[in-house]
Parts: sequence; structure tokens; C-alpha cells
Amino acid sequence: MMWGGKLKERKGKNLSEALWTELEKLDVLRERMGIGYEEARAALNLAKGDVVKALDNFEKTRDGGEPDWDFVERGRGIWDSVKDKLGSFNNTTVSLKKHDNTILSLSAPLGLALAYTIWRKPGLRILALAGAVGAAINHYELEVGSVDKSSYDDDAFNFAADEMDEEF
Repeated sequence: MMWGGKLKERKGKNLSEALWTELEKLDVLRERMGIGYEEARAALNLAKGDVVKALDNFEKTRDGGEPDWDFVERGRGIWDSVKDKLGSFNNTTVSLKKHDNTILSLSAPLGLALAYTIWRKPGLRILALAGAVGAAINHYELEVGSVDKSSYDDDAFNFAADEMDEEF
């Protein structure tokens, strides 16, 4: 049986989305819209594999309307997520501790820059690995913590309230 026969045979049946192959989806788009494979593939990719959404989007662009592709909103969402992650990374500290005593505490970006610099130099890399093994043997701990720099007590700067407390 040839490919065209299979397509006609499957069109008559009610198949789930999982059973459709990408080629069948592309053939449906090509037949309905009269476009080439490359255009059909691009429309299908932008619609995340949904044939009906791809047809709707393509018709909207053909009629001069605005398609349902929200690249700007997706980009803003991704950018906001990256900014939030970098903001929390900047408020993160890395501390070297033995028992409960802090030996060394650095901000995470500074620690990352130092680790990268040390790793780039072969002599320092071996020395750092030896130091890490020695620290592990002597029960040193590496603690990563977040510091919330945005919170403060509003009453700490309320000098009028302090003067009223002194009068009583």
C-alpha cells in the first residue's frame, strides 16, 4: 500500500493526535492551505504540533490579521525569569565552615569567578583539588545560603518614635 493510500485510509478514521505522524500533519496543512513543505513545517512548529492552531494562524496571516504567535510575551517571560534567577544569585553567599565557625564567606558571583580563574590554571587546579580533598578529610563544610537584602525594619529609622519613648 502506498503512502497516499494510508493517508486516505486514516482520514476516514477518528485517530488521536499521538497516532498522526508529522508527515501526515504536514500533508494536511499543504492540502488545506496550498503551501510548500517548508512553510507547513514552520507553521506546525510555531503551533507546537497542533494542526488546527497552525491552520488558524496561517489563515490569520493570509487575511492580514495578527497571528496567535506571542513571541514578545514569551521573550518577556523568559527575560523576567532570568532576571529573577540572577537577582537571587547575587544575594547568595558561599561559606566555608568547620563545625559552626565560618572560615571564609564570599558572595556567589565572586566565588564563581574565583573558581573559574583557578580552574583555568593547571597548577592552581591541582592545588585546589588537593585543598578540597584535605578540607573534606578534616570535616570542613561548604554552605550555600541566601541573604535577603531587601528587608529591613521600618521602625529602626523612626526617630520620632524614639523621642516619644524617652519622654515616658
